[in-house]
Amino acid sequence: MTWKKYILIIVGTIFIMIISLIINVIYFSDSPTIRANDDIKEGNKFYGKAQYENALKEYNSALFKDSLSYGAEYNKASTYNKKKRYDLEDSTYQNAARKYQVVNRFSPFENDEFLSKTFHNKGNCNMTQVTPLDSIIMIGEDLKNQSEQPNAAQNADYKNQYQKLAGDLTHVQKAIGDYKNSLREGPNNDSTRFNLAYAQECEKRLLDILKDITPPNNQNQQNQQNQQNQNKDQQNQDQQDQQDQQNQDQNSKEDERKETDEKNGQKDQNADLSLENAEQILKAMEKDEENTLKKVRIQRDKNHQRKRIEKNW
Repeated sequence: MTWKKYILIIVGTIFIMIISLIINVIYFSDSPTIRANDDIKEGNKFYGKAQYENALKEYNSALFKDSLSYGAEYNKASTYNKKKRYDLEDSTYQNAARKYQVVNRFSPFENDEFLSKTFHNKGNCNMTQVTPLDSIIMIGEDLKNQSEQPNAAQNADYKNQYQKLAGDLTHVQKAIGDYKNSLREGPNNDSTRFNLAYAQECEKRLLDILKDITPPNNQNQQNQQNQQNQNKDQQNQDQQDQQDQQNQDQNSKEDERKETDEKNGQKDQNADLSLENAEQILKAMEKDEENTLKKVRIQRDKNHQRKRIEKNW
């Protein structure tokens, strides 16, 4: 092979590599992920300027181009936090974690920083909506004192305070789960560990308070319970009446069956009697026939005898 052929081979190889590189650049530069990342960058600029509505628009645009963009979901959740939309923040962090797990489903999640940070922030989102611990204690003491008063459960202020603590307990328990998920991915995160301990202390206080006081609208609950008991008694009575009716119908059918059997038995007995009478009549007829034949023989013998006498005579 001459040197000219070597040059042609080398040039051809370089040409093919350049064409492949151009195709890849064109393809990936227009891929959904690249275009979504551009929107995320724009959203981050608005976020840095505290222009949160514009930031949300860019993050939503990124998600429209790439529905599995967990980065857009995460930044969107952070924006909701700034707007104090904690309900949306909580669900958006959850979406970010779910999409991250889908995209990286073939990769191990052990000590995963993104998941640890996402669940940590989600726990903080829930704890932000919880009354501070010292206020929980004060409200608990006030509710306990009020619950000792007559008709306290119907008081509007009492009802509002009770519902607030009940809502706090729900958020606290969600936060505890979030912090535990965060520590599974980042077990050495002391900040998460501290937040978990605080949330568990709040849970303990809330449970102790709520179990010792009367829930609001207790009279209504009692009325509802009484109504349920009445409905249950009525249902049992209806079932008993239905059972009695079934038993009565069954007894009636049994009586009809017995009467029918008795009639059938009487009919059979009458048939037996008729048969017996027929046999007796038949025997009587046979006896009468025998007597008649006997009389005929006697009369015939007399005639013969008369004839013989007359002849002899």
